[in-house]
Amino acid sequence: MPRSRSGGAALITALLIAALAAVMVSGMLWHQWGAISREQTAKEATQARWILRGAVDWARLILREDARNSSVDDLSEPWAVPLAESRLSTFLAARGQSAGSLPDAWLEGHITDAQSRFNLANLAPAGRPDPVAAAIFARLCATLGVGDGPLNAIASGIAASASSSQSVALTSAPAAAASLPSAQPDGSGSTLPLRDLQDVARLSPEVAAALPRLAPYVTLLPQPTPVNANTASATVLAAVLDLSADAAARLVQVRKRAYFRSTADITTALGQQSAPTTINPLQVGVSSGFFDATAAVRIGQFAYAERALIQRVGLLTQVLRMQRVPPWLAQSPAAPP
Repeated sequence: MPRSRSGGAALITALLIAALAAVMVSGMLWHQWGAISREQTAKEATQARWILRGAVDWARLILREDARNSSVDDLSEPWAVPLAESRLSTFLAARGQSAGSLPDAWLEGHITDAQSRFNLANLAPAGRPDPVAAAIFARLCATLGVGDGPLNAIASGIAASASSSQSVALTSAPAAAASLPSAQPDGSGSTLPLRDLQDVARLSPEVAAALPRLAPYVTLLPQPTPVNANTASATVLAAVLDLSADAAARLVQVRKRAYFRSTADITTALGQQSAPTTINPLQVGVSSGFFDATAAVRIGQFAYAERALIQRVGLLTQVLRMQRVPPWLAQSPAAPP
């Protein structure tokens, strides 16, 4: 009997040791798997970023070649054609290049005209409010159902930000760094610079709530720009040209038959509609200098997307900023009404 008890105790001890060893081994394997997974994710992220840098360079090349061929920008040009999701290796093979050690990656993206939307920077060029741009923005907000609260907050924030930028530009670098003003209220009377729509959303809770309605029709660029009548939606054209919704929709149909080569073509088209309007070249044009290039890379289950703001001056193209965005934004966007 004692021998049986000692044998049972030994068996239980052996089972406990085996269980403990199994837990330790499984923990080690789990940590090892996690490390491998993190390393793989980091590798795929690095590969995706390099591929997207190439996609942005490709977009810059397309925009530069477009500038060689035409001084007018419209939606029939090559830059406006979106790239559907395509296997990168197939794309390289079609160009006579070898995919080499590249992963099985898929690329998609598109270029949009940033000047197809109303530029909030127009509200206060050099920090001075522009009543013409303010009236345009008021009409746009009224069409979209945005009240006076967000409208006034955005106009005030843009003016404060532009004034701050002007003040900083006139000071020395050390002094500017020590006394950098801001345009977003933070409770102390100071404000933060506004560089994109995400910054505008921080102006007030009302603005943040209204921004989803405004976002398809407005942008914030580093400098005031006219709206491109060849790419703008009917809603934006109605606000900028002070037209009815029907007149703006007819103007869009006119440009589909023949794009506007100058503002005189716009005046002619408006005259045909018995709606004479004076074209302000500071608010309306037929070409663009700012474009948004959005691209996404998918490697297996990993997806990564970035959006670049590209400025084109003559044949020179440069990336002003890049930011990570949700991959679904790289899909071809539906044109706003």
